[in-house]
Amino acid sequence: MIASCLCYLLLPAARLFRALSEILWREWEDFSAQPDAQGLEAGDGPQFQFTVMSYNILAQDLMQQSSELYMHCHPDILNWNYRFANLMQEFQHWDPDILCLQEVQEDHYWEQLEPSLRMMGFTCFYKRRTGCKTDGCAVCYKPTRFRLLCASPVEYFRPGLELLNRDNVGLVLLLQPLVPEGLGQVSVAPLCVANTHVLYNPRRGDVKLAQMAILLAEVDKVARLSDGSHCPIILCGDLNSVPDSPLYNFIRDGELQYHGMPAWKVSGQEDFSHQLYQRKLQAPLWPSSLGVTDHCQYFSSCHPKRAERLKYSRDFLLQFRFCDIACQRPVGLVLMEGVTDTKPERPADWAPSVLEEDTLEPEPVFPRTVGTIQHCLHLTSVYTHFLPQHGRPEVTTMPLGLGTTVDYIFFSAESCENGNRTDRRLDQDGTLKLLGRLSLLSEEILWAANGLPNPFCSSDHLCLLASFGMEVTAP
Repeated sequence: MIASCLCYLLLPAARLFRALSEILWREWEDFSAQPDAQGLEAGDGPQFQFTVMSYNILAQDLMQQSSELYMHCHPDILNWNYRFANLMQEFQHWDPDILCLQEVQEDHYWEQLEPSLRMMGFTCFYKRRTGCKTDGCAVCYKPTRFRLLCASPVEYFRPGLELLNRDNVGLVLLLQPLVPEGLGQVSVAPLCVANTHVLYNPRRGDVKLAQMAILLAEVDKVARLSDGSHCPIILCGDLNSVPDSPLYNFIRDGELQYHGMPAWKVSGQEDFSHQLYQRKLQAPLWPSSLGVTDHCQYFSSCHPKRAERLKYSRDFLLQFRFCDIACQRPVGLVLMEGVTDTKPERPADWAPSVLEEDTLEPEPVFPRTVGTIQHCLHLTSVYTHFLPQHGRPEVTTMPLGLGTTVDYIFFSAESCENGNRTDRRLDQDGTLKLLGRLSLLSEEILWAANGLPNPFCSSDHLCLLASFGMEVTAP
């Protein structure tokens, strides 16, 4: 690989870029008819169309801390100013409507990325990792296409909880699509967009699952509609887990039986089965104090609405006239004759212990399952993770020259029942329809370009890009 890099450096810059662009050419896979000029498509009905990019852009601080991973790269192409120019060129070329970024270094974000993206028409939200980490996640959208309804930063760190002692974060935005003028009284459902970068450590699958459960609970809260269903959801990020790993299958299938599973197996990144000691997942995976159920919902969402619990009768409330608290004289109460100088007389036949037991609200029951976690968001991946024309797996990154997929765009879809169902879940488009995607590359193709980063691609990950359509309905 080093020899390949030296050969590239001997080429003039223009010829080098031309050669690399030919090797790394990525095709747009179109699953729909061509849209009209308004961004709406004819067919079963008009659609609001938009594109989403997910991209781990490689934080400069992290790159310098792990310089041994980039020995194959010439120092010039690792310079941040060189990489920044390349990254901005990619953003401008693909021009997504929503941009989800991971490994965004804080000073680079505020000094260069956010001002440049703002000039390109984006509104940006950023969440730095907790602790002393200098990078984080960003979600950017075009206010000409969407209006912000709410933004929720997500921190996975929980003081005193060993399972969640890492500094990874996420971001969840609820966006309202803006329908072009001239279409009359029509509407589009809100869109929930989530972005995260899950812990890398291949041995700590328990941490990864807990982090994902917190993110899904936040998505469930933000995307939940008044009737209990969910608006369309897009989940992007570097999940540090490979396709068909237990964590991946949990996101896709909505259920995982984890009890007794070796922690390293959760993400499928490396095989540690040869090691004598293996951390195994125990049930329950996280304590009830986390406030997240085994269905990846916040605890409060399992109880009746507060407005329903507070409907008390007049007679019930009058009982509190003679409870112990009501009969105690407040400290510092000003004496006023006929007003504050008396206290209620407790009736002789009153049974205070019975009253107090009856009026205490019962402790809520936290539903737990035995070694199983679930969610009801019906997510599926934009990518199939295999290149049939090449007979090779797709890859999104190449650590130490080994291609693998850890980056994803998931979206909400309806599952299909199929009697001949294989191990891969079958899905059909729901309210959110996949219209196209930017093809990924194989490990062999990236080898030919001297891996990642290279003079053409300035991150150690490839960007993911997909086009979606949402139904436009009359009120």
